[in-house]
Amino acid sequence: HFTNVIVNILDNAIKYTPESRAPIIDVTTENVGTNILLRIKVQGSGMSKAAQKRVFEKFYREHTGDRHDVKGHGLGLAYVKRIVEDHQGHISVESEKDKGSTFIIKLPLIS
Repeated sequence: HFTNVIVNILDNAIKYTPESRAPIIDVTTENVGTNILLRIKVQGSGMSKAAQKRVFEKFYREHTGDRHDVKGHGLGLAYVKRIVEDHQGHISVESEKDKGSTFIIKLPLIS
């Protein structure tokens, strides 16, 4: 299931990047104490502060303005959050409208 977490975030990165440019995605990892941080940074359309607060809720979708080609039901990131939490982890997002988003997944290291 954890592979689906990564695939879902990457799929959203592609879906929400304007068609006029290719998505730019950086994936980094960092060991922090007894945890690993996985950061997925996407230079795309970004999201509003209001959307950042709700993006992991079931059925939530931010309006995409005049773009009507973004498919989905608003379940993907809720699923991502559930899987991360089932692994005793935490997920958050930092974003700026028209700049991009960084999804941060914190997971405990297996000892």
